[in-house]
Amino acid sequence: MITDTLASSLSHVKLFLVLLIILSPMFNLGEYDEEEAKEIRTFLSDAGIKVELKPSLVVLEEQTCFLHGRHSLLKDVAKDMEEYESYLSVLKIVLARSTTEEEFDELFMAELDPTMTEKRDKILALSQDPDSLSEVEKESLDFNSTGWLSFLVKFGKAQIFAKSVLSLNDIKIGEPVGDKLDDPLLDIPVNSRDYDPKPEQYKTTIEFHLEKTVGVYVDEFTTPLSSELDEEFSDLYPEEFQNLRVLGLLIEKLATSPTSRKMDFGEFIENCSMRLKDEDGDDILIDGEEVAEELAKVLEKSDVVKVKGDKVKWKSER
Repeated sequence: MITDTLASSLSHVKLFLVLLIILSPMFNLGEYDEEEAKEIRTFLSDAGIKVELKPSLVVLEEQTCFLHGRHSLLKDVAKDMEEYESYLSVLKIVLARSTTEEEFDELFMAELDPTMTEKRDKILALSQDPDSLSEVEKESLDFNSTGWLSFLVKFGKAQIFAKSVLSLNDIKIGEPVGDKLDDPLLDIPVNSRDYDPKPEQYKTTIEFHLEKTVGVYVDEFTTPLSSELDEEFSDLYPEEFQNLRVLGLLIEKLATSPTSRKMDFGEFIENCSMRLKDEDGDDILIDGEEVAEELAKVLEKSDVVKVKGDKVKWKSER
């Protein structure tokens, strides 16, 4: 049964869920990058759901706060200077031994934590030849371990800082450094809330990036076919699957003509909601009363009903 399918997909919903369906000329499933949008379109089209992709440009704002100045000045201002001074020490050691950028990156990681480079090498070996490592070695990798994830964050942070120091002080890997690192210019990322009042070294950079995004729009009347979606879609896009099933159930209910095949619009509004239970027995409410006029237009556009004045009349049995 279609209701059982929805109940299964909403098994994580507890107590009382109100889903307000906001409709435009088509149901806006979401905004995605181009490849993801095409993948979603394939899933929906294979199930018989009518879908359109509408590309557009969006502006994304990125704000960075930092302290800018010589190390001698910032060391008494930055609240987490010890961490960045440790990265600076690693930079000085590695820079003296590096001739290329690739060599610098390799040595920088090794200097931060030699055990992590060994772990990385094992991961690369495993990806190239699954049989190259023993079961014990595979288990020791533990991709989700706190230590591994923490190191990845630390390494990324340290690497960005190191490249910033090189750029600010006009240092080229493989070339003589001279006295450029005796008291280098630094940019220390900070949280603006940690500095009140803000010191004179406090700076803010605001960047605006234009990106292409693709809106996935679905014909509302075909959403009941979401029950035919491949199971992989619900695994990859659980929220989108849930939204399609919710709308599909309500559309299917409204498309089914009542015994009299007509009703007042006030009654139709009341009919634009439904209750059901998930597999745990919890109550779920799908509420579309606020958009009853739009729902009526969906049915009328699909030649299911005729709206005249305050009357809604179904054209055929469903």
